[in-house]
Amino acid sequence: MKVNWKLLCTGFATAVFLAACTNGETKSSEDTNPNNSEQVSDESKNETGSDQGAITEGIMSEGKLTDSDAQPFSMYVLPGYKLTSEEPGRDSLYSEENRSAFMRIETQIAEDGTYDYLLDNMQEVLIASSNGEEPVEVQDVFTTTLDEGIKNVKAFKVDTETGPVTGVLFEKDEMVIRLTIFDTTEEEYGTDFLDMGQTIR
Repeated sequence: MKVNWKLLCTGFATAVFLAACTNGETKSSEDTNPNNSEQVSDESKNETGSDQGAITEGIMSEGKLTDSDAQPFSMYVLPGYKLTSEEPGRDSLYSEENRSAFMRIETQIAEDGTYDYLLDNMQEVLIASSNGEEPVEVQDVFTTTLDEGIKNVKAFKVDTETGPVTGVLFEKDEMVIRLTIFDTTEEEYGTDFLDMGQTIR
């Protein structure tokens, strides 16, 4: 029998070529999947951690760690704001460009009854500030969380002719901390006050 060498060689070459293409596609698919998984993983990390990290670093890097003259705490104060003592047990953090915008800071040692007393008193202060308006509870007042040590957050708000007044009460580092924020009608400073208030320690 005569062997057609030309036909045999062509068939062999075609088989080798097809095998090579199949292996190449498999390898390409295997190489691509791990990269995609790593990319998805990295994107998930960025979505969960980037905002909190950026905000924390922003306050810490832009702000200056400042001690209270009247109370046993320190906090990071952003440029354009100044911390001053009103009286023993009470400080004010105000905007240097608009002194009518300020945050009153009060701290007490976390003992039995302290939290409840300050909560009730905070309601009275807000009612007095608004000439009798009933305070409205604010959920998730901290739009950004800077410190996992903050707990038992309660916040209420009233509107006044000069702008909203917001009272915030929480516990941190064995202290009960009460913030009373007097903002402008445009609500320009409230977010800064809340971000700085969370750094109290």
